[in-house]
Amino acid sequence: MTFLPVCLNITAKRIVIIGGGRAAEHKLVALVTYTTNITVIAPQVSPRIRAMPVAIQEEAYTEAVLEGAFLVYACTDDAALNRRICHAAHRRGALVNSAGAVASSDFTSPAIFRRGVMSVAVSSNATDASRAIRWRERIKEFLDDDSVADR
Repeated sequence: MTFLPVCLNITAKRIVIIGGGRAAEHKLVALVTYTTNITVIAPQVSPRIRAMPVAIQEEAYTEAVLEGAFLVYACTDDAALNRRICHAAHRRGALVNSAGAVASSDFTSPAIFRRGVMSVAVSSNATDASRAIRWRERIKEFLDDDSVADR
């Protein structure tokens, strides 16, 4: 699969994350630097997610929670449920990312570094997340040198 790196306008767009564990946490770390218009839906939500500026609905997934969503992240530990979430979100016209199932995803989450209005995103085309993170960290170190960052 080939993914085109783009920047999406998410102003006033509803983002829904189904799942309350580690996969959801990883997605949220980057997302909350851009918006707080995020709803997390899961029967149980981690303490780290609770500390984030997002709406939380502690309940089991139903298709109704996808209504009006622009982006949907299927982040449960249940692959079959993630597939159902993807199909339902697609029927509603939402863009979907499914944790661990790139073939069901419309987009991937790059490794992002943000400073002010500037963002750097590193993508491995969903093939090597660890390497993308290492590249992001090297870019961040390079940009942390103030003499380089504002040239």
